[in-house]
Amino acid sequence: MTEIVAVNIKKPRQLSLFPEIICSTYLVATESPHSAFYRIWIEANAGLFMVCKESGGNDKVIDQRAWSFDSLEDARKLFDRKVKSKSNPDRKSPRKYTIVYNI
Repeated sequence: MTEIVAVNIKKPRQLSLFPEIICSTYLVATESPHSAFYRIWIEANAGLFMVCKESGGNDKVIDQRAWSFDSLEDARKLFDRKVKSKSNPDRKSPRKYTIVYNI
């Protein structure tokens, strides 16, 4: 007997070379010996929302990450949580970030 299994396959999306930036925040740890920075933004591309971040020090990007979401609401939740966590003056990390710009 042959078993039929339903598989949910997402249709591939054609991404643009120039995604729309929805919002962006740049944070700097002024007390950091290496001038640590943290840049995070949300971009929209073909109905897909990506939360992207870059962090590093001395004007060099050391770490890049991206998380994809199907809804702007879910992307915004992660974005707000990351910014709130990094800019919390009572955080356990010795790096205390301040917001330079928030667009």
